[in-house]
Amino acid sequence: MPIRFLRSVWIIVLVSIPFTSSSFGVEPKPKWDEGDRFEFDGLKVQLSPPRLVARSQGFLWFPTLLSFGENHLVAVMSNYADEARETPTGLLSHSEDGGLTWSNPQEGRYSECAVRLLNGDTILLPYYLRYRSEDSLVGSYQILKKGQKKWEIIKEGVEISGWPRKVGLLDNDLGSPKAEWKLGSFVFNGQIALSDDKKTHLATLYGRFKGTTRYSLVLAESSDGLKWKIRSIIADEKCKLKGNEGPCESALVRLKDGRLLCVYRLDSGVPYGQSFSSDDGKTWSEPQAMDGPYSVQPSLAQSSQGILALSGGRPGLKLWLNRKGDAQKWESIDLMAHHNKYVKTDPMKKAQATFDSNTSAYTEVLWLDAQHFLVIYDRLANGWNPIPKDSKETNSVWVVRGKIE
Repeated sequence: MPIRFLRSVWIIVLVSIPFTSSSFGVEPKPKWDEGDRFEFDGLKVQLSPPRLVARSQGFLWFPTLLSFGENHLVAVMSNYADEARETPTGLLSHSEDGGLTWSNPQEGRYSECAVRLLNGDTILLPYYLRYRSEDSLVGSYQILKKGQKKWEIIKEGVEISGWPRKVGLLDNDLGSPKAEWKLGSFVFNGQIALSDDKKTHLATLYGRFKGTTRYSLVLAESSDGLKWKIRSIIADEKCKLKGNEGPCESALVRLKDGRLLCVYRLDSGVPYGQSFSSDDGKTWSEPQAMDGPYSVQPSLAQSSQGILALSGGRPGLKLWLNRKGDAQKWESIDLMAHHNKYVKTDPMKKAQATFDSNTSAYTEVLWLDAQHFLVIYDRLANGWNPIPKDSKETNSVWVVRGKIE
C-alpha cells in the first residue's frame, strides 16, 4: 500500500518524469510470456515458454496436477526410485496464481487420483493397496478439509471389493523389498469422473488378476470416495491390441455426447488403446488402437467447449488436441522441441531406450477455464538413475500454459 501511494503522488506532481517499478526497488511481477503459436483443424493454440515448478538433486518425476479452484493448484511429484513401496512419498508444491509461480516443495504422500466430495473436501486416493484377501484391497488416504491447507493422513480407510475375478499379490518387478506387508496386484491410477447422475465417483485401477501375466484395467464406483466396488472390466489380459504389458495406465473422461472414454497404455512405444461406454461404465466397446497418440501413461482432459487435450509420449513428449471432442482425429504438438527452444540450461533428448530418456513422459493436462490449460512434465538429468553426488545437475518439473485463441 505505501508503494502504491507514493507512485500516485509522483504521477500527479511529476507527470513528465518516467519511472518503472524498479525505480522503487520492486521487481516486476512475473507474467505469462507469449510463446509459439500453432494452427490446425480450425484451432489456434499458443503455448507459453515453460515455467519451473521445482528442482532437486534427488528423484523428482511422475508429476500430477490437482486443481482446487480460484487459481489454486497443487503439483504432486514422486521423490523416490521407480519401485514399489508400501508408502509412496512425494513432494508437493502449491500455486495460487494458476501455475505461474510455485511454492517450495514440501514432503508428503504421492498420489495420482483426487476425489472432490460434495461437501468441498478432497480425498487423495492411495496408489499402492494392501492385500487383505482375493476379493479385498485396502489402503490409507489423505484428506484436505474444505478451507484447510494441511493434509490429514487416514490409515486404511479405503477399501475396494466386488472383484469379478480373484486378485493376487504385487510381484517384485518394480523392485519391491521383502517385507511383512503385502501389496495387492492392482493400483489406483488416472483421473476421476462422475456418473451420469453426478452422485457416484468413478475411478480406474490396473493390475494383474491372479494367475495372469498381462495387465487388466477395471472401473470402480463409490458414493463417498472411500468404499469402492468394481463396476466393470474395461479391458483385460486378453486384449488383442499390440503391447506386451496389456491395458494398464489410463485416463478417464466423459465426452460431450455423454459417453465415457478411457484411454490406456499397452506398452512403451506403442499406440494407446481406447474404449467407450454408452451405459455409464457398465459395459465397454472392444479396445481399439488410437491413431497418433502413443506410449506411457496418458493424461486426458476436456474443456467446457468439448475440446480434448491428451498428453504423454516416449520416445519424446507430446500434446495432442481433438477439436470435435470425439477422440477420432488428433493433432500433435512436440512438447520436447518446445521445451528445448526455451530452456537451454535443461535440454531433453529423444532417446530410444527408456532408461536413457531425459523425461519419464508422465504428464498431467488440466483445463483452467474454457480457453486455458496447463501441461506439467519432468526433465531428468540422469535418466532412471540417481544423480551422482559430485554432479551439479538437477532433476526438474515444468509447466506450460496453453491458450486457445
